[in-house]
Amino acid sequence: ENSFPSTLLTPSEESLLLTFYCSKIPLLIGPHATLPRCRRDAKVAASASLLFRRFYLSNSVMVHDPKTMLVAAAFLASKVEDAMLDVRYLEMGTKEMNAHVPVNEILEAEVKLLKGVDFDLLMFHPYKMVLSYTEDLRTYLKSEKGRGLVTQAGNTGGSNGNGEGDGGV
Repeated sequence: ENSFPSTLLTPSEESLLLTFYCSKIPLLIGPHATLPRCRRDAKVAASASLLFRRFYLSNSVMVHDPKTMLVAAAFLASKVEDAMLDVRYLEMGTKEMNAHVPVNEILEAEVKLLKGVDFDLLMFHPYKMVLSYTEDLRTYLKSEKGRGLVTQAGNTGGSNGNGEGDGGV
């Protein structure tokens, strides 16, 4: 017989709930935010998501409202990534999303978030490395050797000469 009340979430249900809320972060803050004033670089949304998930590694959605913590994570991420925005814009963004979170709740949740992540605001994102690789690839493809590679790949293209694929043979 189960001694726990049926109102508790299983770990998989909690994970699903966190994934749902993380999917809302880009609509609140990021390049495609619903409210134009909340549009920031993709790194801000990535940092918000990381802070949000990091917080819930040691806290439960049953204790801390994920909607409020999500907005607090967005606000804190905007500061960490040096893309600060007025907290009132985030409040307006939540209204646009039909999930209003007042300013005072955002500020209180920000303090809880900072404590919950143990004040660890160091985050690593692959953006600089990906941009570096992309630039190196562009430079290579502009070189004589790179253009030759592209031309060679275009000539072979998986065709056997009569417009039909070679079937991988």
